[in-house]
Amino acid sequence: MNYPDFVTTNADAFLRSRNIGFEMLATLAREQGFGDAQVLLTSSPVHGIATATSDIDLICVTPQAVSKGQMATQIHRDGQHCEILPIGADDLDCAFADLALLSGCALPQRLAGYQRWDSGHAVRKKYLERIVYAVATDGGAHHLAHLPALVPVAAAQEYDAFHQSRICAMLAERAGEPDAARGYLINACLSAMAAALSLGGWVLSNKKWTLRRWREAANPRMRVVDPLLQDRLTAMWSSVCEPAPAATAREIAALDEIDRRLGFLMGAPSLSGAMPHSAAPCTQAALDKRSAFLIGSDGRARLAA
Repeated sequence: MNYPDFVTTNADAFLRSRNIGFEMLATLAREQGFGDAQVLLTSSPVHGIATATSDIDLICVTPQAVSKGQMATQIHRDGQHCEILPIGADDLDCAFADLALLSGCALPQRLAGYQRWDSGHAVRKKYLERIVYAVATDGGAHHLAHLPALVPVAAAQEYDAFHQSRICAMLAERAGEPDAARGYLINACLSAMAAALSLGGWVLSNKKWTLRRWREAANPRMRVVDPLLQDRLTAMWSSVCEPAPAATAREIAALDEIDRRLGFLMGAPSLSGAMPHSAAPCTQAALDKRSAFLIGSDGRARLAA
């Protein structure tokens, strides 16, 4: 998909729907003392999924020094609710440089590095993602050059979440808890959708938009999602959301094909093949957000080392 056209067209349409222009956004930034900043429109407006009640999220990339704990300023103007967050230009340059390095690492390192990202960077990852797709008040999408680095890093996080929910579904089914298994299947399906969207270049970690984006991506003109994943995940979503039947072993087994396809697209056959784990069978373990659940050769669940 042509993402520069995608985000700029969406930004223009959003501003027209609110009867405002880029100049108003620049004025708001100047009034907050960021006249020297690159003012960026971010979040749902540039992704084409904003609603009538969506905020206007602005990021000001400024040469000024910015505290790591800086909070966004809330502004109400002419019926619009705006948030303005300053980010230091030097901090952003460092973040993009580290993202480029991380994107070239193996899957386990990409996953671990992105999970620890916020503790070591002034620019939090949710804002980094927003800036990549942002549209400046001059109408340009100047940071999309960093999208190739963002894609493999963000997709690794969604892939890991898919694996965790997939294996929890297997454990719940074995324990005779079909409703719990179906709940985990729903989570696995949403995480796999997010991973597939990310691999197609459409990264947005906010989970509330996953299903909306998945449906938008079904438009043939979008050409975002791998066709096999589009078909299998759409069918699975319809199946697991049916009110009557509980999750079955057949539905859980269907995740194997999705896992193989995601792994192929990510350049790793599976997390169990990409990350080390102990040889001893283990059917339960404490959840650790920094670890991925894995399936060993004996079909049992383990945590990554």
